[in-house]
Amino acid sequence: METELETTRPNENDNEVAPTDVHEEAPTDVHEEAPIDVHEEAPTDIHEEEPIDIHEEEPIQDTPSIAAQQLDSSSPPVDSLPQPVPRWMMEPSPKLRSRVNKYFKRMFSRLCQFTVIIIILCIIFTIYKYHDVPDKSDYSHLEFNWKVDPASYLTPMGTKDGYPQYNILLDGHSHTYSSDGRMSPEQLLQWSMANGYNAIVVSDHNTIESALEAQRIASEKYNDSIIVIPGMEYSCCRIHMNFIGIQSSKPFEPFNKPHPTNEELKEMIDKVHEMDGLVTVNHIPWSNKTEWLHQVPTLQDHPTREELLEMGVDGFEIINGDVFDFETYVFANKHRTLKISGSDIHHPSDGAYAWTLLNAPTKTFEGIMTALRGKETSFFFDATGTRPRYYPAYNRNYLASLPLTSLANAFTFFDDYRGMYSFQGGFCHDRKFVVHWLSYFYFVLYCLIFFSLYELARKVVKLAYAKYKLWTYNRRNRWRRLDSNDSSQHNREHYTDIDVIDMEP
Repeated sequence: METELETTRPNENDNEVAPTDVHEEAPTDVHEEAPIDVHEEAPTDIHEEEPIDIHEEEPIQDTPSIAAQQLDSSSPPVDSLPQPVPRWMMEPSPKLRSRVNKYFKRMFSRLCQFTVIIIILCIIFTIYKYHDVPDKSDYSHLEFNWKVDPASYLTPMGTKDGYPQYNILLDGHSHTYSSDGRMSPEQLLQWSMANGYNAIVVSDHNTIESALEAQRIASEKYNDSIIVIPGMEYSCCRIHMNFIGIQSSKPFEPFNKPHPTNEELKEMIDKVHEMDGLVTVNHIPWSNKTEWLHQVPTLQDHPTREELLEMGVDGFEIINGDVFDFETYVFANKHRTLKISGSDIHHPSDGAYAWTLLNAPTKTFEGIMTALRGKETSFFFDATGTRPRYYPAYNRNYLASLPLTSLANAFTFFDDYRGMYSFQGGFCHDRKFVVHWLSYFYFVLYCLIFFSLYELARKVVKLAYAKYKLWTYNRRNRWRRLDSNDSSQHNREHYTDIDVIDMEP
């Protein structure tokens, strides 16, 4: 028994030793090694090595680790990440919105002011367009320092028996500034003598004042050179007729109306004959040409040649300016009426085209009238006109008004057609007022383009000025810094010199 007990004791001792082995070794395996595998190594793989693998090395796609898969599953997809918004799509800040609104308000104010100015200018220039504009030329100093001899290069026409005998070269139709001409009576006489005439019919529209003045000047200054036949061009909306050799226009004042009847025309012709005058019908081709935009003759309801013969006219103007009226020439030859030519001169730069040749018994007013009543006339005709011309200088008043006239034409886009002037205080045709709406549309478009360019230029100038101010400011500050550095350096050198001097024994 003792032996068994002794034998069992070592076992008890063994049991005592065994717990020592369990409690000392097991914790080493469980509590010391396990945390190394789970809590220390796994975080090292996730938080330290994984970022290195993502940013520095190419991702491993074959066998990703479990922790990496968990990380990938927890991170949002790339498409769902917030993308950077372009600057132009960003919501403007309140300060920027306020500046933009302020700019557009000011721009709208400037646009309204610009529109008001344009409208006011259009109204002003429309009124100015109906204002009388000074004549383009200055007629105060005219010089006709030439002498034309038509016989030296022209052959007479309208003769029956060879070369005609003549001593008068007559201009049967002319104008001064008393009606729609540009020259004074004396200037008209000088122009006539320079172009080879020695007799002239001065015939202003519905007045005889300048004709009588020219007759006086000719008798006092140019008696041997030119003879004046006073006359008047009766003008209305039906006909233009020359009353040649009359001394007064008063008997015709009751007939100053735009549309006289045939009976009234005949009555006027009879009055001219009572005054020992002659009646010729002027420029029938011009009277019957189509008036612009009206589709009717310039002088509507013009009497026919046959009707005029029945009224008692003495002849017809077969050459007016550079126009030869062949039909009237044939008609006048057929009915043996007076044939006459006229320069119808209005402007000093016009040339002479035709001369009426007469063989007068004397070179006087009575002698020329006698030759005209005889109805034996022939002509020199130059379709190109005389070569020498006089071109007046520009009128200074016209040049001064030219900018306003040009602006008036630029700001008004309409045409006001009144037709032929009647010389009776009105016009012969219906008024046609044509507005060019397309021009107004483009005018508004051009104004908007101009305003946009103005705004752009204004912005560029402001930015450039701001840059310039910034540049000058920086330059000024740089010089100030340099000056301050120089002064500080100077001070340092000064004090250093003092220290050195003080340190000397």
